[in-house]
Amino acid sequence: MLKNEQIRKSDREAIKRNSEDYIANRVMVVFALAIVMLWGLTYLWNAYDVAGTFFAAIKANNILIGVSVLGLAGSIAWSVHDMKKGTFKKESFFNGVMFSFFFFVLTCSSLLIKYNYIIAKRVLYVLIPGIAILHLVYCSYQREFFSLAMTHSAIAYIIWIIAKTSNPKLDLLMTVAGIVICGVALIAFFAAKKTKGRLKLGIINMKVFDSRDICPIKVSLIYGLSAVLIAAAYILGAPYAYYILYAVIGFLAVSAVYFTVKLI
Repeated sequence: MLKNEQIRKSDREAIKRNSEDYIANRVMVVFALAIVMLWGLTYLWNAYDVAGTFFAAIKANNILIGVSVLGLAGSIAWSVHDMKKGTFKKESFFNGVMFSFFFFVLTCSSLLIKYNYIIAKRVLYVLIPGIAILHLVYCSYQREFFSLAMTHSAIAYIIWIIAKTSNPKLDLLMTVAGIVICGVALIAFFAAKKTKGRLKLGIINMKVFDSRDICPIKVSLIYGLSAVLIAAAYILGAPYAYYILYAVIGFLAVSAVYFTVKLI
């Protein structure tokens, strides 16, 4: 009896080690892809600054846009097919969703470089590493922290755009987008609350949070206050928008510490 218990314990430890190794390898691959993407895109937008390579850079970027659009469409079709057939494996790195994210970022990056490569430098050095960090959170932390990190990373990015730009139309568009994110996040939370943390929309079936003890009032306060901060950033503008941005980043940092302690 004791021997069987020891065997079962040994098996559980082996499974845990394999899971940890898998997560570590997956995170390393994603960060490596992020570095390669930044290196390649940096080389491309540097080519725009040299007269001799300017037209070649335009051609290369047009090809990159075509490839990334086709890759994005193919990856989405792959994901939809697997979900409909019930063969989708979220644990696998080589699945349609992972490739969809990769090609989505690549498509946005290519378009951004095509229309304004100077702004692309500022945006992509934040966006690509940010997505890699979110993947680390997705692999390692509780699902509620990933949901929070994903929405508030987008909110921080929106406030940064509001603080940085002086275009009234873009500021208004970003403000509306940020408030919509807060509203959609609340709707998703209450919908998932009825199904034990899972959100089901057609073929989409994803986990929004793990813990069943999450307080709806606290979630409502977090996203309600976030919407107010976005509106305040729009109304007050810079430099106050920067202070609001620091507050959102500080909230994410405190949340990371809190969920890391829970993880331990």
